[in-house]
Amino acid sequence: MKLKSILLLVLTACTAFAVDQAPFQLKGVLNTGREKLFGLSTQAGDNNAWVPLGKAFEGYTLKSYDEAKSSLLLERDGRSYELALATAKIATAEGAKGTAATLADAAAVIDQMHVEEMFEKMMTQQKKMIIGMTQQQMGKRLGGKVDPREFADLQGRMMDVMVEALNPAQMKQDITEIYAQTFSKEELAALGNFYATPAGVALINKQPEVQQKLQAVMMPRVMAAMPKIQQMGVEFGQQQQAKAKTATDAAAPSPSAPASVPAQPAKAP
Repeated sequence: MKLKSILLLVLTACTAFAVDQAPFQLKGVLNTGREKLFGLSTQAGDNNAWVPLGKAFEGYTLKSYDEAKSSLLLERDGRSYELALATAKIATAEGAKGTAATLADAAAVIDQMHVEEMFEKMMTQQKKMIIGMTQQQMGKRLGGKVDPREFADLQGRMMDVMVEALNPAQMKQDITEIYAQTFSKEELAALGNFYATPAGVALINKQPEVQQKLQAVMMPRVMAAMPKIQQMGVEFGQQQQAKAKTATDAAAPSPSAPASVPAQPAKAP
């Protein structure tokens, strides 16, 4: 009886620590450089997210990742679950090698990014910022003799010409080609999964605002550095001129000494 009891206890313990299969998919692993993010998706595809270790998805906590097996270990209610990576490829922030991407692969991601809308928002923000900065500069140069409304209208028309020259539709095609050349098929799939998440949507929608705020921080610093940069340019030009003059003087032939005049015999008085 004791032997049977021991075997029963061992069997119960093994069952308690058995690793089951989690009811969703591990679609990708993204290495950001600081941590790994795991692309998880429900079977129905109605919930997608990039989740780091220690966080939960659908009530399952991500415990550890086995690099050799490409499998993720999760835990829920004291039970362990294993989730194998759907693809052997791991996307990295540095750009891991993988299957060559096609234009269709890139186009799917670009469509998710809503490039035209993002570009329009960015140009609108740029327009407001540039008009404000240029108006201040022109007002100082012309002693305040600038009609703000007329100047804003001029700047608006100038920006319209710039947008027309950039051609947003063509830019979308250019970006698609750049993405296809730069990212692998696996990386584009991982990006597509990310952009389908609430965090990905927020990144796309708020990117113009982030860029505007970054420029507002950067521009005063750049302008403050401009006098020093200009002075460096002036000094460099002076150094180059002096160097060229020295080289010219060294290459010039030295002036010849005057020829000696033979002495004439003195005339008798």
